[in-house]
Amino acid sequence: MTVAIAFNQHSSLPLHQLEALGSSIMQFFQGASFVVCRGYGHHYCPAAEILEIERQSDYKAQLAVMVDALLAKNPTYLVSVGGDGLASYIASQIVRRKAEVILLGIAAGTANVGPIVSCTPEEFANLEPSDLEVVSIDGVAVSDDSGFLGVGCNDVILGNTFLGTENGVCCNLSVEELLLHDARVPIQVGKRLVTDQFSITVDGVQKVYNGGVPVEQIVITPLQFDRLYGRAIFGGLCLGRERESLAAVGLCSRNVVDCNPEAWNYSDFTTIQHLVVPANSSVEFAFLGPDAHIVIDGNPFLRNGKVICSLIPGVVKALKHKRGW
Repeated sequence: MTVAIAFNQHSSLPLHQLEALGSSIMQFFQGASFVVCRGYGHHYCPAAEILEIERQSDYKAQLAVMVDALLAKNPTYLVSVGGDGLASYIASQIVRRKAEVILLGIAAGTANVGPIVSCTPEEFANLEPSDLEVVSIDGVAVSDDSGFLGVGCNDVILGNTFLGTENGVCCNLSVEELLLHDARVPIQVGKRLVTDQFSITVDGVQKVYNGGVPVEQIVITPLQFDRLYGRAIFGGLCLGRERESLAAVGLCSRNVVDCNPEAWNYSDFTTIQHLVVPANSSVEFAFLGPDAHIVIDGNPFLRNGKVICSLIPGVVKALKHKRGW
């Protein structure tokens, strides 16, 4: 059995914890062979085969080359040590290559809330293989006029910022500054998400929404691990109760992941228009505004034209704790 390992290059965890985590991974998969790419945790996995990869100018291309090198070794498991973003990049490349591999996500990033990232380093150190089970995870496949972009297993957000950590503080970073100028620049979240002609269609059928309510954030998310429909406060999500493989679209009247404390106004209403969508349906967003870029599980993409999303059941497999999802 071969186990591939990929550490986030910019993990905020201290060195001693990363080294201990590398040892824990090799102990957990005792008896396996290990592979890791240089620069992606080879210092923390001394017993692993180190793969040399060509350096790419674009960090997304670099990650793709790294994952491809690991997949070429036909691993049974691929361990992602990072946040939702790294796990999403890996999952998207697995989908592109149609690879048969089981993911294990260990939290070491800015946001660690997605279904692939299932445990902290401290929790993992105390786990036995019998504590985990393989779970098929739904994901939202995203494309624009450029083609397929990736898969979001936690959420896909249309906006001009993504969450990042700068000097130990979580903040909203500019999508355009990162992708056009390779700069991590904190900015205010943009509100120009839609134009007057904005439309949403599902399998070619236009959906009616309340155009009198501002749309300052658009969210598309799988509902696989959020079965909270028994509470009426969840509004339109209640319509998806007791059904498998559903996604939801949310049109939000304000950005609910704005890190600016001045935006944390709990005294006013926040309106969210929900649309529940079955698996494999094509959801198209057209006539978007200049601030409507694409963030897939925390990973930013410059939008090119319309955006098309589709929920794919069981798009990847992952090891998760048997205590629950």
